[in-house]
Amino acid sequence: MDLWERARAFAGEAANWSQELSAEATKRSSALVSETAKKSKEIFSETASKSLEIAAEATKQADLLAGQIKHLASDIPVPSIPPIPAIPPIAATASSEPDAAELERYGITDDLREFVKDMTISTFRDFPLQDEPEMSDVPTVSNVRQDLSEWQARKYRSSDMSYAQDT
Repeated sequence: MDLWERARAFAGEAANWSQELSAEATKRSSALVSETAKKSKEIFSETASKSLEIAAEATKQADLLAGQIKHLASDIPVPSIPPIPAIPPIAATASSEPDAAELERYGITDDLREFVKDMTISTFRDFPLQDEPEMSDVPTVSNVRQDLSEWQARKYRSSDMSYAQDT
């Protein structure tokens, strides 16, 4: 039994030692976290004060440059803008109706004027334009259309073959 008692005592000591180590680790971890938080706050305050200093310096430089630009701009002469000449009035004798010979020269006839008079923008919207010719609904096999008569199809094939032999 002596062995049993020694093992029990050893296990108790190990448990106590483990608890002490755990408590020490917790204490050190807590100290490390608080120290890190303190350092972070210090770094943040230093950064904030530095950024304020940099912003103040940038504002000073901007004000200085603005003053220099105003000074330089005052030395540049501004050219004067010449006045706009008055537009002469249109002579009352000028007719709004063009000469008949001139109209005839450009192909503007009374019939054309009468035709164009009734046209509006909707005239052109309603008028269908064909961009491409309509395709036949009849299917094709090779180059021979299927709506050809038998005689036309034979004639086409024979002329196509004779052309191929000539070339």
